[in-house]
Amino acid sequence: MVVVALDSVARAVHKSRPDLSLRCRAVIEAVLLSGGSIGTAGEVAPHLGLHNRFELGRLLRREGLPPLHYLAGWASVLTWLERAESTGCSLCQLAFGARKDPATCYRTVKRITGLPWLEIRRLGSAWVLRRFMAQCRPWQRSPPQRSQAWLTGRGVAP
Repeated sequence: MVVVALDSVARAVHKSRPDLSLRCRAVIEAVLLSGGSIGTAGEVAPHLGLHNRFELGRLLRREGLPPLHYLAGWASVLTWLERAESTGCSLCQLAFGARKDPATCYRTVKRITGLPWLEIRRLGSAWVLRRFMAQCRPWQRSPPQRSQAWLTGRGVAP
């Protein structure tokens, strides 16, 4: 069943990122268990005790997570792929069953994963899960690059 599979994805994220705050864990669980969108950032923020969507965006960014709409996109792709693998249905059939435009679903897969649906189907859910987990890792930020003009004397008025 898809819910069980996505519950295991949520557990895997929590295991790989024990440093995530309770709020971020709640967002990941909600997005995965809903199979996609849980509402706009402006709608979700108050449920987490945040003032607005900007605060939610800063929270996710600070903890190294992608924005809410990307998390929702990944959850949708994972849900569709799990269903396609378990039922043999095409994405078009799944879209019609969920009352969504198939073209929108195909574009979502391409936007989120960078690959078309047929390639995702060939690679399988394990590959998509690895890519999703990579998106949930803390960002390795390098220190800001400063201009070295002061060392060479370039860019300095005489």
